[in-house]
Amino acid sequence: MVSTSDIYNMFRRIVSEHYRIPSDNEIHVHEIVQCMRKSYYERKYGSSDYNHLSDKKCVILGLGLLTHEKLEELFSQMFNAKCEKTYEREVKVNGLTFKVIGTVDVIYDHTLIDLKTVNKIPDEPYDHHYLQLQMYMWLTGLHEAYIVYICKRDGTVKIYQVIRSDKVIKQLMERLHYYATCVSSDIVPKAEHSYLCKYCEYSLECNLSDIKELKKRR
Repeated sequence: MVSTSDIYNMFRRIVSEHYRIPSDNEIHVHEIVQCMRKSYYERKYGSSDYNHLSDKKCVILGLGLLTHEKLEELFSQMFNAKCEKTYEREVKVNGLTFKVIGTVDVIYDHTLIDLKTVNKIPDEPYDHHYLQLQMYMWLTGLHEAYIVYICKRDGTVKIYQVIRSDKVIKQLMERLHYYATCVSSDIVPKAEHSYLCKYCEYSLECNLSDIKELKKRR
């Protein structure tokens, strides 16, 4: 008889097959657009089998990944779109070369399309999703993108347009240089507190790091 642990393990396998911990000379786009302290902890404490994630989080991530897979398959069949295409650019930080990597969900008619499954459709794109598309446009050289939000609660679909902003990309390059410096020097990045902290699996490590920093200042 199949057990709940078997199902959880299936979802954990789905997640582990799609994600990997970056190597020392790689920086993935999501590391820059999310809290960089979380990104740092994922490198430091994460494992290739994703045992650092809870069972429930693996289910949530897995459901999103399965939705992506099917929609990307249909985009490819119906529109002859390019899907799950990986782009890379090299940057130099403090004399070291880093490879910046991003995998785009869909490219159709010279436009980026990013698919997002969410519990609630936002009134405007979430900041980290907006920044992710700016980084993708920097990687690809394209100037127009769309975020497709798919609500898991009520089935609503909403699409937002995102236009390339060189000003925002410049700010992202500053984040990239800061994060690369932290990674190469083994420095814990500053915390970037937001509503996402309550869902973060590294909240304990983050709080302990803040306490240590306060003690140093005394």
